Amino acid sequence: MKAGDLVLCYSTGIIGKGIRWAQRNLENSHFSQWNHVAVLDRKMGDEWYVIQAEASGVTNDKPLSSVAPGGKYEIVPLPDDVDDNLFLHFVRSQVGSSYGFLTILSCAMDMFLPNSVCLRRNNTWICSGLVAGGLWFSGFLEATRWGDLYTITPAEIAQVITPL
Repeated sequence: MKAGDLVLCYSTGIIGKGIRWAQRNLENSHFSQWNHVAVLDRKMGDEWYVIQAEASGVTNDKPLSSVAPGGKYEIVPLPDDVDDNLFLHFVRSQVGSSYGFLTILSCAMDMFLPNSVCLRRNNTWICSGLVAGGLWFSGFLEATRWGDLYTITPAEIAQVITPL
C-alpha cells in the first residue's frame, strides 16, 4: 500500500445500499458492489488515513479502518498511466471543499431522466467525482471519455481502475 492507492468500499448502511441499488440499475456491472471510494493519504504509526468526500465535506482525518462500517474494502493501486504525484496534489488540494448534495440529487434524477438535469454547486464533490477529478488532473486518458466526471459513480471508477 502507498499514498495515492484507491480504496473501494462496501458498507452496510442504508445509503450504501441505495448507491449499490442505483448503480446496478444504471451500469449492470459486477463493480456495483462498491458504494464509496477514498484515497490513501498518509500513514501515521500503524494506521493509514484517507482523503474522501463525505457528508461533512472533503476530509483527510479518518483512518482507513473507519471507511466501510460493517462492510469491507479493497485497496487498488492507481493505473500505471496516472501520475501519482499530480493525483495526490489534486485530491489533497480539495480537502476542505464541501460535499456535493446537489450532485447526489442530480445522480438520483438521472435514474429517471437520464442526462436531462444537471444540478451542482461549484467547489463541491461526491466521493467518486473527487477521484475522477484527480484521475483527469493526473493524465488518466479514460477520464477524458467520461461525459460528466462530477457524477461518475464508485462502480464506474472501480471498472476503469481494477486490473482484469
